[in-house]
Amino acid sequence: MSTNGRNQVYKLTIGGLLLAVGIIISRVFHVFGDPSIGKMFQPMHISVFIAGLYLGIYYGSLIGFLTPLISSLFGMPMFPFNIIMALELGAYGLFAGLFVCIFRRFSKTRAAKLIIVYISLILSMIMGRIIYALALFVMAKFFGMDLPAPESIIASTIVGLPGIIIQLALVPVLVFALYKAGERYNN
Repeated sequence: MSTNGRNQVYKLTIGGLLLAVGIIISRVFHVFGDPSIGKMFQPMHISVFIAGLYLGIYYGSLIGFLTPLISSLFGMPMFPFNIIMALELGAYGLFAGLFVCIFRRFSKTRAAKLIIVYISLILSMIMGRIIYALALFVMAKFFGMDLPAPESIIASTIVGLPGIIIQLALVPVLVFALYKAGERYNN
């Protein structure tokens, strides 16, 4: 098998695992708690950020888009929030991959790579929240829902701070573990 074909199989395998992990972790949170725990810890986001940062734009956006839609088949998130979350998480994966790709040329050292992962993660968090707000606005208008006040976007970000902190602590560590595993696999 060629190196490129082998690399695609590796990416597809890791992508499938990350999709499954995103669905399973969110299910565990919903089974053992109420939906507010999911809003607080944002378990689905972790695998999406990893996919975008490690696998790139295509896998990051696809895994981000599919994770809440497939998870909704098991009850959460419910319509229309599954669509809103699909757009939000798809944006997280897309922008995480995009920013890593843009900044990759500056990654000469391990420390620079770590900084790039953190910057890409933070910027993609911001961009995903913007997409979330836009999707919420459009879906509210489209489905005649009461449009939440702009403060609700800020409030949901504040409620999600524990999850954001976990993501900032855990995602870069897991991405670097995958980099190491990928280096061993490709050698």
